[in-house]
Amino acid sequence: RRSRGSTTMVFTRLAALAAVVVSVSAWTPSTPLTAVAHHRRTHAAARQVTAVQARRSTVSMPTTEPMVPWKPQGMESHQFVPISQRLYRERIVILGNFLDEEAANNLIAVLLYMKQDDPNKQISLYFNVPGALLKPTMAVYDTLKSMECPIMTLNLGLATGMGAFLCSAGTPGLRFCLPNARFLLQKTGLDDPFQGQAVDIGLKVADNIADNKRMAQALAQMTGNTYDKVAEDLNRDFYLSAFEAREYGLIDKVLIPERKTEPEQVADITGRKKAPVGGNNFGFGAFGDGQAKYQDSNTGSGFGGTTTIEEREEKEKPEEKPEEKKRKLGDI
Repeated sequence: RRSRGSTTMVFTRLAALAAVVVSVSAWTPSTPLTAVAHHRRTHAAARQVTAVQARRSTVSMPTTEPMVPWKPQGMESHQFVPISQRLYRERIVILGNFLDEEAANNLIAVLLYMKQDDPNKQISLYFNVPGALLKPTMAVYDTLKSMECPIMTLNLGLATGMGAFLCSAGTPGLRFCLPNARFLLQKTGLDDPFQGQAVDIGLKVADNIADNKRMAQALAQMTGNTYDKVAEDLNRDFYLSAFEAREYGLIDKVLIPERKTEPEQVADITGRKKAPVGGNNFGFGAFGDGQAKYQDSNTGSGFGGTTTIEEREEKEKPEEKPEEKKRKLGDI
């Protein structure tokens, strides 16, 4: 009995194993995939995914910086360049990010290049910075003081800490701000967390105190205030409005928008009516000669526009009928 039961159990297990083998063989394709077929299927699926992504992707410029047209000298067509490079050609530098070592090095390189390009032409610095590190800013300050060309500074919105210090580092008489601009004068602490032996920490703090003292002395010299007054003001955050900064000596003038002049009241020396243009080269957004370089000197828009309002009105005037022309001539 025992042998007969064991034999039955063996046959049962063999039948179950055979059923599993049959099911697996039925699931497996009769013709196995070759390496070439598998490669083709994989690449076809990848191409389909890429095509779907291409249809869904948004078409945009290759850079996030705005691009503007510019016509190189000797070229017949315009090309698009980043707006920062376009402003560099007009010797305009906009400082809009936190001024750390990398940003300070880039700014110094731009200033030195402009100095080499034309040592006498004015350089314009536009500020809207949330702050700056002390040592890199002092390096920029020393670079500005070593340049012979005039340095115009303009606070667009906010100049915090060493950014306000650099606004005052421009050439006297060429330091400006907009009416709603704000300044914040403050001491600068350690650039990075410092740890070590007590003696080393003491030396690091003493070096930072000496840097702040040199900064306060330079600020007192640029603003015309005494060192004691500046040092006292820097003990706490010292906020200044545009007009308060002018009274304090940080800037020389607040640029208030002038009232727009009617076009009919503006004329050139020949008496022809002409569209009003900015007359001050140091004004907000003014290019060196009042006209972008990529524009043609005989046009007003750079793309075939007319120069005077009189020519524009003549072009837009509707064509008169022949009878009206004869009446004017006195024939009828």
